[in-house]
Amino acid sequence: MSSHMGFPPRYIVMSESHAAPYVSSGAFKTKSITEVVSCCLRYGFTHVECGSGMAWAPDLLAPIRQTASHQISYLVHNYFPPHENPFVLNLATNDELILTRSLQHCRVAIDLSAELGAPFFSVHAGFAFKANPEQLGGDLTGTTLFPLEKAHEIFVESLKTLCQYAMHKCVKLVVENNVIARFNLISGKNRLGLCATAEDILRTYADVGSSNLGFLVDVGHLKVTAEALGFDMHKFLDTVGPYIVAFHLSDNDGLSDQNLPFDERAWFIPRLAEFPHAVMVLEAYNLEPTQIHDNCRVIVQARTRVPSV
Repeated sequence: MSSHMGFPPRYIVMSESHAAPYVSSGAFKTKSITEVVSCCLRYGFTHVECGSGMAWAPDLLAPIRQTASHQISYLVHNYFPPHENPFVLNLATNDELILTRSLQHCRVAIDLSAELGAPFFSVHAGFAFKANPEQLGGDLTGTTLFPLEKAHEIFVESLKTLCQYAMHKCVKLVVENNVIARFNLISGKNRLGLCATAEDILRTYADVGSSNLGFLVDVGHLKVTAEALGFDMHKFLDTVGPYIVAFHLSDNDGLSDQNLPFDERAWFIPRLAEFPHAVMVLEAYNLEPTQIHDNCRVIVQARTRVPSV
């Protein structure tokens, strides 16, 4: 891959077993983080990403802290730890109260990442609408919208603040690409989400101007968005490759983000070996332990292939 002027080198964020994939907490058939940890100990899953969708509990961090030092390696993702009073995390919102809550949540998550020895904290890119938690994942065209350019400006300022905070904690801040489904286009265009295209990501990186910023590519989001907006998924990876810190891996029908399991025929499998230092996270949902092992095996085998030139 040719280098591009101004691009940072690919991040080396894992010093040990960087080929071992993480398993999203969403892969388990429970919303209890205590049950997730128990399942990991029972079936030998040693790398876990604590993500959105977990139920709040007053002691939900206890099993994580008890196992973090010697049994399980953890990552912290987006809306984790969950809140007793749920809200939609949005670092690009024009609602001052939600923005304040979102920034504070991310500081807490960065602190937790540092405590657990995680190399980064990953968060979803911002969006230009106001919604309730139960609306996410569906048709958002009827929600209250504000200009996408204004959302970008707010998002950049949020990332500047959090990049600096995370740097002091020796944690990298990583942003996940948005998913834009065809049913969420407005007059054929994306009016809802930031960091949906390669150009969006390049612009965000340039405007934030921090070496402590990286990107997580959700290949499921990428597949749906590429179908909706009509761009090439492989060119996307070629363009943003130098920025990629991690991947979320799942499959879908190209129409909606289904978080399905996959095998060696998935479109992204031949590309994984090109990113030897990126962290891989299995983000297929509601799997049996045998399915988790099978998908992790596919990821490990893909990473050991010699990448095509």
